[in-house]
Amino acid sequence: MRFVRFIGFSIVRAWQGFWRNAMMSLAATATVILMLALLAALFIVIAGLNSGLEFIESKVAVTARLTDDLPIERRLALMEDVEALPGVASVDYVSPADAMRRLRETYRETGQELDTGGADIRLFASLEIALVDPEASAQVTTALAERDEVERILTKQAEYDTLLGVIDTIRTVGIAVLGLVGLTVLFMIINTIRIAVYSRANEIEIMRLVGASDSFIRWPFILEGVLCGLIGAVVTTIGVAAIWNPIQPAMVSVFQMPTAVSAQYLTTIAVLLFAVGLGLGALGSWISVRSYLAAAR
Repeated sequence: MRFVRFIGFSIVRAWQGFWRNAMMSLAATATVILMLALLAALFIVIAGLNSGLEFIESKVAVTARLTDDLPIERRLALMEDVEALPGVASVDYVSPADAMRRLRETYRETGQELDTGGADIRLFASLEIALVDPEASAQVTTALAERDEVERILTKQAEYDTLLGVIDTIRTVGIAVLGLVGLTVLFMIINTIRIAVYSRANEIEIMRLVGASDSFIRWPFILEGVLCGLIGAVVTTIGVAAIWNPIQPAMVSVFQMPTAVSAQYLTTIAVLLFAVGLGLGALGSWISVRSYLAAAR
């Protein structure tokens, strides 16, 4: 019962302290909202790019254009040798007729019909090599380049490497920016709570004279900082939820990320925002109150 009364007292005192120093408290809360909004945006973009990377990984393959009039025995031998290479998942032969059929289907998907103008267009036979690991692309390409049966080699390794570089850059820049904003948030909360502590210095001294412990004095101020983080997390989560429906189509079409439409993904972001917001609020308050109580001894 005493514990419940203490919690109730701490919450009430935290609420009163928040509004007693409303200007600084609201400024700290606004900074928390800014940091959490950046965190949510970075999390969504990085997750989307990672999903897009997985999509490209599943599509990364090596296409080997075969020489004209290649005997079937040599083609089968080539396919057998390629299948034995490390990192190769499968090898499919695409005949000129199959290539033409694919080309016509591609045009139909865009609502058009392939018009050759009466010309006899002949496409090339090729091998489509699916990979278990995109990193095996270079090794497979090198092996194919040494074969006389192969005239030209096509790969999506360049696109994969480009996207991987983009993800690394965004992740590095995003983490650096978040780190700076996070330090700003921590500084704001520390100063906000420090002002609140100094404004109640006489009250704290009286509490100490009547035997109040440091934890009894400390918790209302810690909860005051937590309140800044809580309000910031609530506002940011509501903002993300409000724009969630409009950004779903972009996530799916741009990043090939079907998980972006699930409620579970939004829940993950909300949990992250609350954890970071409450954690920063508690940490900033604890640092501020601890330093004051240590100096006042």
